[in-house]
Amino acid sequence: MSIKRRILGPIILLIVIGIVGAIWVARAAIKTQDLIQDADSAAVRTLQATERAQRIRAEIESRLSEFLEFNTIAPPDRIRRNHQRYVDAFQNVWNDLRAAPGSEAQKRMVAQVEEQFKSWNTEASIALGLIYDTHIPSRNRLDTLARRLELALVALEQEVRLSAEQVNQDARRRYAKQVVIVLVTMIGIFLVAGSAFIGFGGQLVRSLTQLAAAMERIRAGDFDTPLSDLQRRDEVGKIARGVADFSSTLRDLSEAKTHIEHLALHDQLTDLPNRRALQDYLERSVEQARDSNARHAVLHVDLDRFKQINDLMGHAAGDQILLHAAEAMQRQIGPDDLTARVGGDEFVIVLRGHGTDSKTKAIAKRVIEEISKPVEIEGEFVNVGASIGIAYLAAGETDPARILSNADIALYIAKSEGRGRVSFYNDATRARFEGNMALLRDLRIGLDNGEITAFFQPQVDGITNEVLGFEALARWHHPKHGMLDPGVFITLAFEHGLGDRLTERIVSDAISALLEWRALGLPAPSVSVNFSAKQLRDGGLVEYLDDALFAANLQPKDIAIEVLESVLFSDGVDPALNTIAKLQDRGYKIELDDFGTGHASISNLRRFKVDGIKLDKDFVAGVDQDAEQEVILRTMIDLCRNLNIECLAEGVETEAEIAKLISLGCSRFQGYGIARPMARDAVTSWLETHYGRKPDAKVS
Repeated sequence: MSIKRRILGPIILLIVIGIVGAIWVARAAIKTQDLIQDADSAAVRTLQATERAQRIRAEIESRLSEFLEFNTIAPPDRIRRNHQRYVDAFQNVWNDLRAAPGSEAQKRMVAQVEEQFKSWNTEASIALGLIYDTHIPSRNRLDTLARRLELALVALEQEVRLSAEQVNQDARRRYAKQVVIVLVTMIGIFLVAGSAFIGFGGQLVRSLTQLAAAMERIRAGDFDTPLSDLQRRDEVGKIARGVADFSSTLRDLSEAKTHIEHLALHDQLTDLPNRRALQDYLERSVEQARDSNARHAVLHVDLDRFKQINDLMGHAAGDQILLHAAEAMQRQIGPDDLTARVGGDEFVIVLRGHGTDSKTKAIAKRVIEEISKPVEIEGEFVNVGASIGIAYLAAGETDPARILSNADIALYIAKSEGRGRVSFYNDATRARFEGNMALLRDLRIGLDNGEITAFFQPQVDGITNEVLGFEALARWHHPKHGMLDPGVFITLAFEHGLGDRLTERIVSDAISALLEWRALGLPAPSVSVNFSAKQLRDGGLVEYLDDALFAANLQPKDIAIEVLESVLFSDGVDPALNTIAKLQDRGYKIELDDFGTGHASISNLRRFKVDGIKLDKDFVAGVDQDAEQEVILRTMIDLCRNLNIECLAEGVETEAEIAKLISLGCSRFQGYGIARPMARDAVTSWLETHYGRKPDAKVS
C-alpha cells in the first residue's frame, strides 16, 4: 500500500468516523428530543383530559345537587339528556386517557378512575331516577363517591406528571448513554487509528532518517552504503530504490571521474604521469626542497633511434619500444621518485634526495643500459638507446618550467655529443644552448639571404691525375662570424627542420656549378651531394632530383648520392633503402660515406650493393707510419676490389699517404693533399690552372 493511502486512509477514516459519530449523536439528540416532546405532549393531553374530567365531574356534581334539590323540579327528559351529555363527555375523556401513552401505573389508574366514575355515575343515575332501584343513595354517599373520583383524578394527574418526568429522565439517560457510547467508541477508534498512524509515522520517520543518513554517506563517497526498505512497495521503497540507483550512478560517475582524472594526468599508452602531472609534482617538490634544502635531480630522457624504428616497423612496434623504455625506467627509480612521459619519445625522471652527481649519473647510466637492451618485436630483436640531460631542483630554483628547461638544455648537449650520453646542466651548457639558438635564428635568416653556399672539394685519380668529380660541402658566410664549416651548423639545421632547405641550396649550387664548368670546357664529371637518412626516407626525393636535373638538362650520372653507413643499419623494409634502390634504377650513383665507422660494415656491404665507398679519414691518416692500420686498410681495399666497388680515400694529406694507398690498391683520393674545399670561382681557377679548358666544350 502506498504512503499516500496509508496516510490519507486513517485521516479519511477518522473524518468519516467523526462525521458518523456526529450524525449519530445528532440523531440521538433529535430522537431524545422527540421522545421528550412526545412524553410532554402526552402528559399535556392527559392532564387536559383529567382537567376536563374534573370540570365535568364538578359540573355533574353541581347539576346533580341541583337535581337533588326538592325545590327544583325539572322534566325527566331534560335530566336524562343533560346527564347523558356529561357521561358522553366523560366517555370521550376516558378514550383520550386510554389512548394517551403512559406507564403501566398510569394505565391502571385510568382504569381505576373509570371504575370510580362508573360507580359514581351509577349511584348518581339512581339518585336522578334515571335508573330504577329500590335503594336510593344518600347525599353523603354520592359526595363520598365524588370525593373518591376527584382523588382518583388528582392521583392520575400526579401519576401523569411523574410518568412524563420519568419519560424525560429516561430519554435523557438514553441520550447521555448513547453519547457516552459514541464518544467512547470514537475515542477508542481514534486511539487505535492514532496509534497505528503514529506507529506508521514513526516507521516512516525511521525509514526516511535511515535514507537521509545513507544519502549523507553516499554524498561523502561511501557508495557501498547498505540500504533497507528496498523490497517495500510504497513510496519509501521507491525512494530507497531510487537512492540505490542514484548511488550506483554516482559510483559509476565517480569511477568515470577518477578514470578521466587519471587519463588527464597519465599517459594512455604507458600509464605514466604526463606533463601536467609532472608539473604538479615539480611544484610540490619545489616547496619541499625549499623547506628541507633537499636536492632533487630532474632527468630528461630522449630515446635514440626511436623514430627510425617507428617509421620502419610501424606504430605498434614503436608502442612496444615505449612500453619497454617506461618499464626500464620504472625499475631504476625508488618509490618516492617519479617517471613521466612528456612527449613522443621523451620522458622525465625526478629523483628525490639524490644529491651527488656521481650517484645521479650512475642511475642515469643504468637507465640507458636497461633501455638499450634488445627487444623482440615480430620475431626480430631491435634496440634503442637513450640520451639524458640532468638538472637539479635545489632550494634556489623555484620555477618548475625553468628546471625542465635546464634539463632539456642538458639533453640537447648530450645528444649533440652523440648517442647514449649523459650531460649535466650548468651555466656553460645554458650559454652553449643559447648560443646555438642564436645561431639557429641566424641560420634561418642566412638561408633566406643566400648566405649558405656550396664549396667543392676535388676528387682525383692519384695515378692519372684525372679529375673524377667533386664533393659539394656547405659553407656559411656568416655576417658576424665569417666563414663557418658545416660541423658548426649542419646538425643544428637538421635537428630543427632546416635540413631540406639547406640540401636544396647545395643541390642547386652543384647543378649550377656543373653547368658553368662544362660551359667553360673544364673537366667536371659529377658532383657528390650528402643526403640524410630522413631525406632518403622521403618518397619525393627521387622526383625532386629528377625534376632538378631535367630542368638543367643534366643526367642522373651527373649527381652522386652520398649516404652514411648508418642508413644501412635497418632491415629491408626501411623506406630509405627503397629510395636508394629507385635512385640506382634511375642511374644515380650511390656512395657510402665514412665507411668503417658504422655498424657491421661488411654485413652492410653484403646486404646492399653500392657503387662506391669512401674510406674514412681515420683509417687513412698516418697509414704510411702504422703497420697495423695498413693491414686494416689493405683488407678494406681488397674487400672493395673483390666486390667490384669503387674505393676512394678521404682525408689524404701527404705524398707518403698517397704513395702508400696506391701501393695498397687505392688510387682515388680526396683531401687537403689534393685540394681544400673551394668556392665555385676558386674551383674554376683551380681547374684552369691544373687542366685547362677544352676549346670545343659544350654544355651537356
